[in-house]
Amino acid sequence: MTSKTLKPWPLGWKAKIGILLPAHDTGYGSYEFQVLCPDGVVILETRVTGRRLTLEELKKMRQDAVHGAELLAEAGPDVICYIGTAACFVLGVDGEKALVKELQDKTGIPAVAGGACVTEALRFLGVKKMSMYVPTNEQITKMTVTYFQDQGFNVRDCEALGEESIANINRMSPWELYSNVMKLYRRSPDVDGIFVTGGCFRVLEALETLEKDTGKPVVMTTVANMWRCLQLVGVKDLVYGFGQLLEKPR
Repeated sequence: MTSKTLKPWPLGWKAKIGILLPAHDTGYGSYEFQVLCPDGVVILETRVTGRRLTLEELKKMRQDAVHGAELLAEAGPDVICYIGTAACFVLGVDGEKALVKELQDKTGIPAVAGGACVTEALRFLGVKKMSMYVPTNEQITKMTVTYFQDQGFNVRDCEALGEESIANINRMSPWELYSNVMKLYRRSPDVDGIFVTGGCFRVLEALETLEKDTGKPVVMTTVANMWRCLQLVGVKDLVYGFGQLLEKPR
């Protein structure tokens, strides 16, 4: 029988981070945010509509996001994060900015969105030329490339799986993903960094090894979202073992 010790301090005494989680998340998105939390930081979550990685479902997420944020606001988070990057990429840069403004206007709480979090993380790490490893179909992948080009990045290479089921994507092990990302890197070794979508990819455990073996920063969605949220709420604690982004002063 395993005993667990309750923390002696109030939950979220440093910060409360609210996340709008896609309904199809099978647990990894929520779990990874909790793993990345420094002491004193707590995650609050609300699920929003979204069954599969299709353009139709991702647009439905946008429609449900404001209501989800209003529910989250009742718990008093210090920041609200619309975590799904693919859901942001299909909105485009201006559409994502409009959503963030609406979330803030409706709740009175600072808000961020996944695409912008990844963008800021890549810029922070000095990335200009990038490769991408994504799960999405051709239509969404093209919109993803356009999003990053509009943000000023040079997308040199992209590997897209064409998968729409989160449950299927979650079945890939971190070390299978490591192998696939390394193959992508070897095709275009002159990039400044690599972006890996996830929540949906279980790549968190492999990030440190990927950065060591490529010599490049590797940014994944969950880490970028957490980094940006911690930055906005003023939590300075460094988080080790999951890539260089969270290990640098912010």
